[in-house]
Amino acid sequence: MSNLLIITQKVDINDDLLGFFGDWIKEFAKNFEQVFVITLAKGAYDLPDNVEVLSLGKETGVSKIVQAVKFFWFLFKYVPRCDGIFAHMSPIFAVTAWPAAALFRERIVLWYLHRSVTWRLKLAEKLVYKIATASRESVMLRSSKIIEVGHGINAGLFKAKRNWSKDSTSIISVGRISPIKGLETLIQAIRAVSDSNQNIKLQIVGKPIMPRDGNYFSQLKSLVSGLGLSRFVEFRGFVPYKNIADVYREADISVNLTPKGGIDKVVLESMAAGCLTLTSNPVMAKYYGHNTSQLIFNHGDVKDLKNKLEHLITLPSLEKGNLSRYLVESVRNHHSLANCINRISSLF
Repeated sequence: MSNLLIITQKVDINDDLLGFFGDWIKEFAKNFEQVFVITLAKGAYDLPDNVEVLSLGKETGVSKIVQAVKFFWFLFKYVPRCDGIFAHMSPIFAVTAWPAAALFRERIVLWYLHRSVTWRLKLAEKLVYKIATASRESVMLRSSKIIEVGHGINAGLFKAKRNWSKDSTSIISVGRISPIKGLETLIQAIRAVSDSNQNIKLQIVGKPIMPRDGNYFSQLKSLVSGLGLSRFVEFRGFVPYKNIADVYREADISVNLTPKGGIDKVVLESMAAGCLTLTSNPVMAKYYGHNTSQLIFNHGDVKDLKNKLEHLITLPSLEKGNLSRYLVESVRNHHSLANCINRISSLF
């Protein structure tokens, strides 16, 4: 077996955005003799003995200059001991690692999925061996180096026992609170559904990150108040990744409102937990199969979302169970963690 160097932003199981990456590191550790992880910051983690976490010190307030010095020190110390470099999400990691990789003739594989095509991504594409991504639609860059490996979902983590015979319906939307998430469409749809169904509850799980997201969050709360939906809609806030599986297990329906593009990880996590998962992203059609017409709604279309919600709520219990099991199996077949990491590992 060989060794691998990973570069990532954070190693912390409590992080709501990057907490999942601990499972990725564990899976990589099965494929390599040793795994060295350079990270900007570290928090809580539980990793195998053959994994060494090398923090640049952001969590302790170390200056960016010191972080940069440590980064290059780690690179030139560990790259000669490894058989490749896996840069996670940030193209700048691949760009800055390239001199050491070139000197010691090691491959860089970049993991990337985002709508943005920046100059950093364009430059990284020239320097790396491959760009791995969840699905081809997840990267808006044209390149023969892009390969589809699935999203790397730890399906076992989200396994749930379902009770579809209860009277009430729990609905969730998980992710960063941002205008691109289109949450106002969901709130208005809940208003329409509540006219005929009082046994529904929506939880919006997540928090604003960027300054402009804070203004959007305030607008959403005002909308809920203005529509008189306080008893139907709850802003649950931040949930650490280690607890997010419980959120999915408690919900019956999950709604994702992002436009066409790459696959949002929370959609697949919802499916893995057996939630009846609605989305406005048509890319998901290939994973919904014959269920596409009842699970994909028109982006920004309140009436269509309202109709799809009511359809799922009123489905017989047996049909809900069959649909739930289909979605679980779809994630396992197309986006399993083991298959994703095995495909990436084989590139080295």
